[in-house]
Amino acid sequence: QIVNFVQSAARLRMETYIPQKLSASLRAASSTEDIDVTDSNTMSQIMTSLEGTVFDIETMLNPVEFEKDDESNGHVSFITAASNLRALSYGINPVDEMETRRIAGRIVPAMITTTALVSALSSLELLKLVQSAPLRTHRNAFINLALPFFALTSPLPAEEIVGVNGKTHTIWDKILVKEKKKAANMGGITVKQLLRKVEKSSGAPVSSLSYGPYLLYANFLHEDDDELMGKPVAALVLEACLSGDEMCGSESEELYKQDQEELVEDLEKKMFLDFMAVAEDEESGEELELPPIRLIKYARKNGQSLSSGKGLEAA
Repeated sequence: QIVNFVQSAARLRMETYIPQKLSASLRAASSTEDIDVTDSNTMSQIMTSLEGTVFDIETMLNPVEFEKDDESNGHVSFITAASNLRALSYGINPVDEMETRRIAGRIVPAMITTTALVSALSSLELLKLVQSAPLRTHRNAFINLALPFFALTSPLPAEEIVGVNGKTHTIWDKILVKEKKKAANMGGITVKQLLRKVEKSSGAPVSSLSYGPYLLYANFLHEDDDELMGKPVAALVLEACLSGDEMCGSESEELYKQDQEELVEDLEKKMFLDFMAVAEDEESGEELELPPIRLIKYARKNGQSLSSGKGLEAA
């Protein structure tokens, strides 16, 4: 560690005394030739290149800017050697250059400047949101501390989307459906009950209902399907997610079974389920997309497993 420290410190000391132009050329040479600056041969090459160079003793020393990602400058080697000597003096385990780079990469100055400013501005906007302040009081901030540049602008209202029967909504709107205790005790809210609540909220009959990429309901296929309409939504979601081609081979079957178990576990932990629905406009007959539907599950004290057919377990 002591030898590494002396070599690295001498390399940095040399760099502060030689002209910047020559220093840059030496770093470039070390980088292109892939030479270790702590090696004795490298030091000999540097000393040879300095022979005949005239130095002005009145010239100020050249500041060396720390760069952790350049292996040719010896900066990380010096910091690693110095910190390890300090650590050994206090009985602390030394680290390698990779760990030094990781610690240096945390960029403490950025944490106490830009990050602190952004956190403060975000907190101010959050307070406005909690207080239900009007949109005109909120601000977008564009900041560059290096220039410095500060610009605050008023946010635009969310774009309104035309829905069924002339109603409008934004991307932030949702149709909330809360599962009641009675429905939860019966195995969970059914497809028919969910559609009825959505139709009551939107004022239009639902044409299709989807969960992610899975189509759960379509009126031209399932309107008279009493079995599907009476099935709990949670069970239908599970059935759709587990549907797929049969796996061939014992290893594939084992992996497929493991994936199914993980899927069931993930669904059981969800506190809500999000659906997409399309409804038919009674005036124009056009099918329009409704706002996302969020089914909030009833919080069970004694949760039941999806695999038992009793619906989703609330987390």
